Amino acid sequence: MIPHFILDLTMAIAIIFGLGGIFFFVLTFSLSKKTYMDFKKKHVLITGGSKGIGKQIAIASLKKGANVSIIARDETSLKNTCDELNKLSSELDNGTKAYWYSVDMSSDFEIIKNVIKNAEDKGGPVDILINNAGVSTQQAFEELPIEAFDKQMKVNYLSGVYTTRAVIEKMKKRNSGHIVFVSSAAGQCAIWGYTAYSASKFAIRGFADALSMEVLPYGIGVTVLYPPNTNTEGFAEELKTMPEEVKLISDSAGIFEPSYVAEKLIKGIENGDCNVNIGLDGWMLGHLSAGASPEKSILAATTQIFLNGLFRGIFLLYMGHFNRIVRRCKRKRETTEEDC
Repeated sequence: MIPHFILDLTMAIAIIFGLGGIFFFVLTFSLSKKTYMDFKKKHVLITGGSKGIGKQIAIASLKKGANVSIIARDETSLKNTCDELNKLSSELDNGTKAYWYSVDMSSDFEIIKNVIKNAEDKGGPVDILINNAGVSTQQAFEELPIEAFDKQMKVNYLSGVYTTRAVIEKMKKRNSGHIVFVSSAAGQCAIWGYTAYSASKFAIRGFADALSMEVLPYGIGVTVLYPPNTNTEGFAEELKTMPEEVKLISDSAGIFEPSYVAEKLIKGIENGDCNVNIGLDGWMLGHLSAGASPEKSILAATTQIFLNGLFRGIFLLYMGHFNRIVRRCKRKRETTEEDC
C-alpha cells in the first residue's frame, strides 16, 4: 500500500504542473504576434549612418536587397560612405541604391521632418527606420556642462522621436513598417559618469515601449537595440577623455565589432524581436531589465520567468564590483592631491 504522504506529494506535484501548464498555455496566447520584416526592395533610413554601427547596418541592409538612405552631420563622411555603399551595390548587382542627407540631429522637428521628406521623395516611403544617431559625454555629474545634458537628450532621444513622427503616418496608412531605436547597455544599467547619457538612453526604452503598443494594431514593429562598448570611431574618441571609473567599469563587458552588432540587429528586425541584446552579459541584462516591456517570444518570456532571480543576484555582484572601483578611484585621487 502506498503511504499517504507519497500520494499527497504526487497530487501536489500534479496540481502544480497542471496549473503551470494552464498558465503557459494562456501566456502563449497573451503574447503579441511577431511582425516579420523582409529587407528586399525596402527603403531603410539610418540616422548616424556614416560611421560605426550605422554604417554597418547600411552595408548589411544593401546586402539584403534594400535601398538605403543615411543621415549624419558631416558631409565628407556621408559622401565617402555613400560612395562605398553604391560601389558595393554595383558589385552585388542587386539593383539597390544608397543616398545621403546632411543634418544636425539636435535640430528642431521641422528641420528633421524636411530631411525625411526629401529622403522619401527620392527613395520612396521609409519602410525601416533606424534611429542610430547618438553622442556620449561622460563625467561626474557636477562636472558635466549643463549643455551636455541638453545635447545628449536632443540627439540620443528627441531625434528618434522626431524622425519617428515624420514617418509614422505613412506607415500606419500602409499597415506596414519597422522602427528601431539604438539605446545602449547603459540604457539598462546606469553607471558612474553617465548621469546625462544613461538618462537619454533610458528615455528611449520608455518611448519605444509606449509606441510599440500604439502601432501594434497597424502591423508596425518596434525594436530596441542595446549595444555594449563597440569598436567604432566614436568610441575611440570617447576613450581619449574617458574618466578612469568609466574605463575600468566598461572593461568588464569587453568590446564588440560594429559588423557583429549590425548583424544581430538585422536578424532581430527580420524576426520581429522587441529587443536585441549583444553578448552573454547583454542577454542576462536584457532579461533582468525586461520588467513590463513588451515580449513576443515564448522562449524569452519563459527564461525571464525562471531565471531573473538568478540574474538579479549575478548583477548585484557586478554592481558591488563597480562600487569598489569607484571608491578605489576616489581614494587614488585624494592620495594624488595630497602628494601635490
